[in-house]
Amino acid sequence: MERHRVLVSAHRCGYAELGTVGGHEDPLAGVTHSARVGADYCEFDVRRCVDGTFVVSHDADGGTGDDAVKIAELAWPDLRARAPAVCALDDLLAVLATSGLGAHVDLKFRTPARERRAGATWELDALSTIASRLDPSRIVVTSGVQHTTTSVRTWAREHGAPVVVALSIGGSVEGLRWRDALRTRWRELFPQLRFRDSEADAVAAHFALAMLRLSRWTTHIGVPLLVWTVDSAWLQKRFLHDKRIWMITTNKPAQAIALRDHPRARLWRA
Repeated sequence: MERHRVLVSAHRCGYAELGTVGGHEDPLAGVTHSARVGADYCEFDVRRCVDGTFVVSHDADGGTGDDAVKIAELAWPDLRARAPAVCALDDLLAVLATSGLGAHVDLKFRTPARERRAGATWELDALSTIASRLDPSRIVVTSGVQHTTTSVRTWAREHGAPVVVALSIGGSVEGLRWRDALRTRWRELFPQLRFRDSEADAVAAHFALAMLRLSRWTTHIGVPLLVWTVDSAWLQKRFLHDKRIWMITTNKPAQAIALRDHPRARLWRA
């Protein structure tokens, strides 16, 4: 019987494991590193500039200090001038296309209601760009927004594209009253209706939620479970050898690969 193999997705393209490259985050260097150590996917956050340019950035802000402004409020030339570390999506795709890695795309924007009523579909514009450069069967899209997941699922069905759509579950409750925070956590532990309405075919859950209940639930309903963000060695050991897990996302892909494929070898060090 073939041994179950949990896939490894390098969070933020695996950049964090490299440390600082040229004084700032460098997702292109992260892709090269993640491919070298044997990761299966690269995870990256896609955002949209006001002029429609798609960029890769974990943070919503461009620039630093007093110069920091929202990426969504800047045109690409202005963003590039203020935040040269922010990478254009096209540049990342050019490197990713030759890396052998899959794309784990976290869409960090949504089409405003007014634009949507006028026929705009910004999320699908981004997805079309990615699918035109990469194998659709190696694309995973994650989002916690129902309109995004349903739109992506409809697009994939209409185009016959085997894109995996995962509903993201889990997030910060900072600033919420304790009753609202408790209610939020309860809905995350019991997301049946939300998942049904999302039309997703996979779940992407915070590791704590996976440990408490969601790994049992997703196994019961027969859908893949992606667990984020799994960095400590003991958590990686916990999830990498769990048959209920499909994929983990981690800032330490080399460590995860070593623990998965060569559990008795010394861990990789930066």
